[in-house]
Amino acid sequence: MKIAIILNSFPKISEKFLLNHLIGLVNAGCDIHIFAARKFPQEPYHGIYYDNHMDRYTTWLGIPYKPLPRFLKAPVLFLRLFARNPRAAFEALKFGKYRTVAKNCKLLYFGNAFHGKHFDIVHCHFGPNGLIGTYLKECGYADRVITAFHGSDINSYPKRYGQDVYRILYEKCDLFTANTAYTRGKMVENGCDEQLIRIVPESLIASEYDGVDGSSRIPQSVLTVGRLEEKKGHTYALRAIAKIREFFPDLRYYMVGSGTLDKDLRDQATALGILDICDFVGSCTGEKVKEFYGTCEVFTLPSVTASNGDKEGQGLVIQEAQICGMPVVTTRHNGIPDGLLDGETGYLVEEADVDALADKLKLLLENEQLRRSFGKKGKTFVSSKYDIAVITKTLEVCYNEVLETTAR
Repeated sequence: MKIAIILNSFPKISEKFLLNHLIGLVNAGCDIHIFAARKFPQEPYHGIYYDNHMDRYTTWLGIPYKPLPRFLKAPVLFLRLFARNPRAAFEALKFGKYRTVAKNCKLLYFGNAFHGKHFDIVHCHFGPNGLIGTYLKECGYADRVITAFHGSDINSYPKRYGQDVYRILYEKCDLFTANTAYTRGKMVENGCDEQLIRIVPESLIASEYDGVDGSSRIPQSVLTVGRLEEKKGHTYALRAIAKIREFFPDLRYYMVGSGTLDKDLRDQATALGILDICDFVGSCTGEKVKEFYGTCEVFTLPSVTASNGDKEGQGLVIQEAQICGMPVVTTRHNGIPDGLLDGETGYLVEEADVDALADKLKLLLENEQLRRSFGKKGKTFVSSKYDIAVITKTLEVCYNEVLETTAR
């Protein structure tokens, strides 16, 4: 079967789960071609991107970030598409039907990119790209469409663009996947047919972490990996670190990731008197992140619901930490509870509960035997449930299922 994958920026440091997914499909022998709106400008990318020559499978459409240059090119794109496929050209202008992806001219770019091509399945990552896939199916470029929801596309996107923004997607898409049961529930609330949703977690490549044995961990070290954005909960982690500092003279807190709250979080650390023990590492490739997983003692991601309604999706870094033998402390938030064994591989606390977060961090930092026990169980749990080989088989079942049913 021929499969087209629809992405936004690719490859993106913060979306390694997509890279894992694509490599899994390639290794399984699937005939894939990636269509990405643009190439993420920040290099270097993750090493597995280069090792697996993912550029060979990818077409970048070069869609500008800024609206003005995108709109200025729209007339040329329309005329070109009209000459090739008049139906596709006029379909791309149905703003009421395709909503945001028609208004921002993306359909004109994708319509031209798919000219002369046909795929058995278009697999779209994130809800808005599912609208693009629906358009491609309507224009005859694909037989079936699968749309994968990852969290923010259902938690905040409908609030911003209208609760009915996915109406045509829910009517025409052949199958949906959700990364967690929570995401599935939000999709159903928004109008998606529950019978068409399959749970497919974001995956990791377990063998990629074989060399991480944790034999030389830094005493009294805590790690967070995630963009410096509100929903990641760094502000609560800093407050928890401040509460337990007096018990651990060598305490260090490493924050891997960049984002809009960088300055605010540095200011907060200064106000709390802990800037000297906080390392703002910035963005890192997967290879560098593995070093932190292998050298820190405890992982925390105290995710919360952001003020704009945005929420964590699955939090794949929680599984990455566990497969590297790290106990984790995180929150009862969205689909996060599905991704660990509470009291066995880590601890769950309520959102924004700084005291509970501090207590669990303190408990794990004080108890090496407990850390080792949690770490061992975490490796087994993640390997059996989240490895790319397991998830790819699940996806292949979805592909076969959708091809065996009548198109919507």
